[in-house]
Amino acid sequence: MYLERIEIRGFRGINRLSLRLDQVTALIGENTWGKTSLMRALWCLLGQDEVPYQFVPEDFHRPEDPELAAAVHLQIVLSFREHRPEMSQHSSRLARLAAVWVKHKDQLHRIHYRAAADLQADGSVLSEHGFLDGNGQPLQPDNPLHLIQLLMLMNPVLRLRDSRSNRSNSMLAEVWQQRLMALADSLAEDPQPLPRDELRQGFESVCQLISHYFSSVPPIRPRPRSQREIVMRPASLQGLGNLTDLARCQDNQVMQLALSGIAGAMLAARGDRQIEVGARPILILEDPESRLHPTMLALAWGLLEQLPGQKILTTNSGDLLTSLPLSQIRRLVRQQSETLCYQIQDHHFSADDLRRIAFHVRINRPMSLFARCWLLVEGETEIWLLAELASICGYSLRAEGVRIIEYAQCGYAPLIKVANQLGIEWHLLADGDEAGAKYITGARSLLHGDRERERLTGLHERDIEHFLFMNGFESVFRREAKIGPRQSCSPHKIIDKAIRQRSKPGLALAVVEEAESLGPESIPPLLRQMFARIVALARGQG
Repeated sequence: MYLERIEIRGFRGINRLSLRLDQVTALIGENTWGKTSLMRALWCLLGQDEVPYQFVPEDFHRPEDPELAAAVHLQIVLSFREHRPEMSQHSSRLARLAAVWVKHKDQLHRIHYRAAADLQADGSVLSEHGFLDGNGQPLQPDNPLHLIQLLMLMNPVLRLRDSRSNRSNSMLAEVWQQRLMALADSLAEDPQPLPRDELRQGFESVCQLISHYFSSVPPIRPRPRSQREIVMRPASLQGLGNLTDLARCQDNQVMQLALSGIAGAMLAARGDRQIEVGARPILILEDPESRLHPTMLALAWGLLEQLPGQKILTTNSGDLLTSLPLSQIRRLVRQQSETLCYQIQDHHFSADDLRRIAFHVRINRPMSLFARCWLLVEGETEIWLLAELASICGYSLRAEGVRIIEYAQCGYAPLIKVANQLGIEWHLLADGDEAGAKYITGARSLLHGDRERERLTGLHERDIEHFLFMNGFESVFRREAKIGPRQSCSPHKIIDKAIRQRSKPGLALAVVEEAESLGPESIPPLLRQMFARIVALARGQG
């Protein structure tokens, strides 16, 4: 079985949240948007030593607005699901929880574990743990405490954190465990190369760990990936091999170090808890990129993916997101009354859409997935130009969470669909030529009731160069084209010659220099209005 959904009300930084989980789930979102509170909720319910968690006053949600009342009731519901219909009835391990398995309309059985608490007037807290049926009504099984302990034993939460902050006081009985923890301590305290004998003993201990805990895990069989799978995970590390193969990598020191660090973190996270044979732990990783070089991060994640059980991670690494399918990413956005969860429905995208998104966003601009708003533009000139013009107007687009993305090669439709499904605001700027008119018309059909002026800006001239020429920057083009102010010449010929002299990006920078000397009033009103709308969209998520 696996954890399919978590629902939270009134717990710490989350007023209300409903989140569906995959076997691997990556959480992204800004600070204070609920990621840490979500991880804390899982740890409280499944990370303890088989004792139901007793909530404390600090666990109740307190709104940022001091005029709003703090929560006095909280509830967390974890819903587990069998992998295949009737599996819970036929498996002797899962059948131990027969009293609380509930069959749903989709013919799949689920367990709904509920933890709730009430804050009393005297500051004390009353905690309650139990199980629900499919309608949210309490079940009354015999010995519910034993069932809760069994659920925790079968699905333990392990928090893999930096070993410097994750010390265990347990007395490890096995020699290989002691060696592995000693190696993990050495790696954390001194990043210099370790003595070969110490590394060899530690790696032998890794092999013992794999044999001890994962002997029943079937080997991962490499298979050719389809075109759709390749574009879903453009940076996949599936070629690393299975755990048994990795245990034989005696000559790869970097691989040995990565495996040893992961294994040591797992032992530290386990602490004094006993993990039964066949258990499928829920591995929690919080910002693994914070202490790892990108190369080591990619390797470590490739290894972690092959461990059994679910993985839930928070990350601010665009490179790490590139190694995951889009459907495994959850973007959290905190609002006044609830935390919204956005995710990609990959069946809404064709293989060609996914290829375009993989190349233009996930590989070339991976950090744009963390943005609050996308400014979609046609070409390179706008990328060089607009951020600088916005800065002259008093807006730092990057600080506001705005990313500028070129769509001429990718197409606007896939980008808008991704933005809509991840809850990222967007605004499209198009030229005034025939192609630009088609872009505006097509984007308008994707608005879904949004006000057009907040999402679309169309130039009145054929392109950005002609727009700037006709709106106050003719002197720049004449100067770069070496055509005097009194010399009669068509705008098109002046612009064409200026581009041949300086290139489009060079000409854009010349316009920026002129605007800096003239001040914000020199920037065309249409662009100033667009900047204000984009920033308002971005701040709406802040």
